Amino acid sequence: MNNLYNRRKIADEVYFTSVTDKKFKVNKIIITFITGLSDKVSENAIIPRMLVKCNENLETMAKLNRRLSELYSAGLTWSVNPWGDYQLLQLGANVLDNRYALEKEDLLRETLDILLDCLFKPYFENGLFPEKSFEIEKQNQKDDNDAEINDKTRYAYIKAYEQAFKGEPAAIRWGGTNEQVDAVSDEDAVEAYKRMISTMRAEIICVGESDFAGVDKIFAEAFSKIDRHPEKLSPVIVSAPKSETARITETLDIEQSKLVMFFKSADNYRERYPLFLMQCLYGGTESSKLFSNVREKMSLCYYCYSRLGYEKGFISAECGVEEKNLEKTEAECLNQLSDIANGNFTDEDIEKVRLYMINNIRSSRDTLYGIASVCLN
Repeated sequence: MNNLYNRRKIADEVYFTSVTDKKFKVNKIIITFITGLSDKVSENAIIPRMLVKCNENLETMAKLNRRLSELYSAGLTWSVNPWGDYQLLQLGANVLDNRYALEKEDLLRETLDILLDCLFKPYFENGLFPEKSFEIEKQNQKDDNDAEINDKTRYAYIKAYEQAFKGEPAAIRWGGTNEQVDAVSDEDAVEAYKRMISTMRAEIICVGESDFAGVDKIFAEAFSKIDRHPEKLSPVIVSAPKSETARITETLDIEQSKLVMFFKSADNYRERYPLFLMQCLYGGTESSKLFSNVREKMSLCYYCYSRLGYEKGFISAECGVEEKNLEKTEAECLNQLSDIANGNFTDEDIEKVRLYMINNIRSSRDTLYGIASVCLN
């Protein structure tokens, strides 16, 4: 990757990172606000949705989209995600690099100005978000919640995750429940917006062909106008193993059952690379123990893999299986894990995993979002 990487502090708990990579022809800017998962998740989650709809200078979505189209179809993005015990609120923009502008327009700066207006100059009516748009976004959030069950694999994972970290911030729904979303008023949302820009840690990441010269100063000037008093983020809790195995069962009208198991590590950060290697060996590749033995040799399940969550120090085992094979599959997943603990793997197995890990790291550089994610983590 022919890149220039630079990270620096530009304001109180505001950090700016830029990565230049000439293989891309577009640029991506992502602003991530980080806060602890709490009873404020539902009102926080609505803010990114609202901010990308319009701003003081482009008061409607139609005007905003028209202006973005003029900038060679630039676009604004948003997302709300969990990361361990934290809630991540993201706004972003994608835009063609200036080098490809036919009339030598400064596409990056003009798109950045729109993004900054959305962030620091949202469109309010009588001091509140427009009522109709606000109610639409609340409904969209509830629709997203309701849609979780449509993807049974993801639904089972979420249920297992909540059980594994029950009693910890990580178990809080990062978008809130439907009841919590219903309870959010427009006034609550405005207060959440003010809290976001004044108290939350911010990570600004710019990736693309540009060298992003001067962009840090533009952001620094924008944040200098905000009376910031950042909250102190608590460290992510290292989750202790439960005294007894916790089990939850939910009966649904489906043909393929979902089995999800969580295993916790004693350290969520210092063990991240050994955990990564072990997870790959266990179920992260097509040569892993879960895939080659539980799925291929024993034919116990339709799919079988593991997932790593180093932010909370865990790996999961996830299977799609016929109900009659649930007990056998569970037992064999545990047996394969015991095999690793007992050292029943070869140097060739480790070499395959090592090559996979190297390829995984390299492939993260193939997309703008992949590079930005590495920078954020």
